[in-house]
Amino acid sequence: MKIFLLTLMISFFSGHVLFAENEINNKDFILAGSDRGLYYWDYKNPPVLIFDDNGQPLEVRKIIRVSYGVFILTSKGIFFSIDGLRYEARNKGINIRTIKYYRNGIKSFSYITEDLKDLEVDPYNDCNLIACCKGGVYISTNAGREFFFMNSPVSYPSIKSVAIFSYPSLQILVGHSFKGLYYKNLYKNQYWKNISSGIPRISDTYEEVSDIKIDISANEPRVVVANNFTPILYQLNLKNNRLEKIADLSSAGFLIESLFITNNKIYFVNNKGIYRYEMHDNSVSPTELSGIVNKLQLETGQRILCLANFESGKLQLSLSELWAFNTDIIKPYFYLASGKNGLYVQASGLKNKNRLNYILNIMEKCGLNMLVVDMKDDWGYLRFKPEDSYIRSIARVVNPLDLEGFMPVIKKKNIYMVARMVVFKDKVLYHYNNGIYAVKNTDNKNRPWQGIKIGKNNEAKTIEEYWVDPYCEKVWEYNVAIAKELSMRGFDEIQFDYIRFPTDGINISKTFYEHKENGMDMESAIMSFLQYARENLDIPISIDIYGANGFYRTGSRTGQDVEIFKNYVDVICPMFYPSHFSQDFLDFAPYEIRPYRIYYYGSLRNFYIGRKEVVIRPYVQAFKLNVSYDRKYYGNGIDYIKNEIKGIEDSINQGYTFWNMGMNYSILTNILNENEKISSFSEGFK
Repeated sequence: MKIFLLTLMISFFSGHVLFAENEINNKDFILAGSDRGLYYWDYKNPPVLIFDDNGQPLEVRKIIRVSYGVFILTSKGIFFSIDGLRYEARNKGINIRTIKYYRNGIKSFSYITEDLKDLEVDPYNDCNLIACCKGGVYISTNAGREFFFMNSPVSYPSIKSVAIFSYPSLQILVGHSFKGLYYKNLYKNQYWKNISSGIPRISDTYEEVSDIKIDISANEPRVVVANNFTPILYQLNLKNNRLEKIADLSSAGFLIESLFITNNKIYFVNNKGIYRYEMHDNSVSPTELSGIVNKLQLETGQRILCLANFESGKLQLSLSELWAFNTDIIKPYFYLASGKNGLYVQASGLKNKNRLNYILNIMEKCGLNMLVVDMKDDWGYLRFKPEDSYIRSIARVVNPLDLEGFMPVIKKKNIYMVARMVVFKDKVLYHYNNGIYAVKNTDNKNRPWQGIKIGKNNEAKTIEEYWVDPYCEKVWEYNVAIAKELSMRGFDEIQFDYIRFPTDGINISKTFYEHKENGMDMESAIMSFLQYARENLDIPISIDIYGANGFYRTGSRTGQDVEIFKNYVDVICPMFYPSHFSQDFLDFAPYEIRPYRIYYYGSLRNFYIGRKEVVIRPYVQAFKLNVSYDRKYYGNGIDYIKNEIKGIEDSINQGYTFWNMGMNYSILTNILNENEKISSFSEGFK
C-alpha cells in the first residue's frame, strides 16, 4: 500500500503539473483539508495525505488557488506551494503566540502563529493577500512573503471575514461578528468607514458578517456579503457604500458560510450542506458536493474542513467551513457529557439529610440526572477533605462533604456528578505565602492587587474578590491536583468556573502579572492552563462563561474565547441569564418570551461558534433579580423558567443546569414533573 501511494504521488506531482502556470494536467481531482492535514483524491484511489506538520496533525481550513500556486490557511498559519507537494510557511509579520507547558515540574514553550480566521486574495492581482485574526488584519502585496498588520476598526476583537481588491485602487473590507461591515481604501489612506446599513440588528449590535466575496465576472467588481444566523445575501453598492439585499436564504438553513461565485451561481455552506443559489431565477438548491464531503470523511477517517474541486486541472470550486454540516467525527467525551439536565447545589446543602432528600426528591419528580456541586467555592475553600498531602499543605477546608458516605447514595440513583471548581478567583491561594501567587499591583509589584469601586457618597471601596495569577503554573498545578483527586473520588466531570482574568474595578489598569512570560497574553494564558488540565484529566472538562461570550465571538475582557476553548474542553456552560443582558436585548413583542429567545439563539449560536465540537449546557436562571425585565415578567417564575427551557430544547437540546444560590428549587416541580415534561416546539433546528 505504501509503495502504491508513493508511486501515485510521484506520478501526480512529476513535472510540477498540478500548479504549473500552463495547466496541462487533464485530471479531475480534489484537494481536501482536514483535522489531520491536506489530502489529494482522484475519485478512484484512496485519498493521499500530502501535507501535515511533520507527521503531526495540522488543521487545514481553507484552500486558495492562485496563478502561481496554492495557499492554504491552517491552524499554524499560512503555507504556500508551487507544485502542491512542497509547502513553505508564509507567516512573516504575523504575530506569534507563546504557549507554556508544565510537565513534571519543568516549564517549556511552543510558539505558534496567532489564530487566523480568514484568508483571501485580490482577484485583480493575486499577489495581494489579506488575512485576519480576531483583533486586526494582515495585508501582503508580495504574494505573502511579508505581511503588515492593521488594527481592528473597532475595539472589540471579533473579526470574522475579510476581502481585498485593487479596482481601481487597493481596497479592503472587514466583517465583524457584531459590529457590522467596514471599508477602507488603502491608496487614499482613508479611515475605516462603517457601511453596515441594511444588516439586521440585535439591540445595539449587527448580525454576524460571515463572508465577503469579490466577483469580477462583470465590468466592475461585485461585492457579495453574507450573514450568519440571519441568513441574508447582500450586494455592496460601491458608489454609495450601501448594502442591497439579494436574497433571504433562511429556507436553506440559518448559516451562510464560505461563498464561492461562478457563472451567476453563488455556492455556500450552511448547517445542512453545500447549497447553490441561482442568481438568474433566485432559486436555492442543495448540491451533490455534500455527499462528496461525507465520502471523503469516511475514506480518511478525518473531519473534512475544506475542499477545492479541480476539473481538467482547473479550479471549479473552493469551499471552507465544511464542519458546519459534518458531524460524524466528534470528541471522545461528547456523548458521555451530553443530555445531562440538573441542579447546581452547594456542598453544605447535601450534608443535611432532610436537605439532601429535598434535592433528590425534586430531581426524581423533574426527571433530572445531574448534580453540579461546589467542591472549591467562590472563596477558594475546599468542600471536601483532600487526601493529597500537596493539596493539604495549601488548602483551607470548610464544612466538608463526606464523599465516602455521599457518593454511594448518589451513584445508586445513576446521577451524573459534576465537581464545580472556582479557579482564578481564590482568596485562600491569594493570601498563601504572603501573596506569592496573587495578581499584583503596578504601583507596588510586591503588593497584591484588589479591585476598587466607587460606592455611595463617592466613597472608594474594595471589591471582595481575590484574584490569583492565571499565568502562574503553580496556580495551575494546585487546581488540577484538586481536580484529579475529585475525579478519583467519584466525580464524573470537572467544571472550571472563573477561568478568566479580573474585569471589575476602576483600578483594573493597575493589575500586574509577574508570572507572565514573554509573548503571552490573556488567551494564551488560559490556553496554557487548559492544555495542562487536559493532559492531566481523563474525564470530561466543562467551563462556565459569560452569556455574551457564548452569544458572540469575543473574549476581549476576560480571555473567554469559545473558538479557543473548544480545543481543550468538552462542555461549555454559558450563563444566558436574561437579567444579566441589557434590558433591551432581544426585547420585542411578544415581550414575555424574551427568555425563550435568549436561550434558543444563545444555545444555537454558541454551538456553532464552537464548531459543533463541544456540548453546550447552559445555566438556566432560576432566580429573580431586581432589574426591570425580571420585575415585570418573572412573577412566580413558572413561565419565565419554562420559556428558558423551551428555548434550549428547541435549539440544540444538549442539557442544562438550574442555578439558584439558595437552592430553592421547589418551583421546578410545577414546571418539570413526571406527568408534564416540557416538549420541544419542533424537531431539530429551526
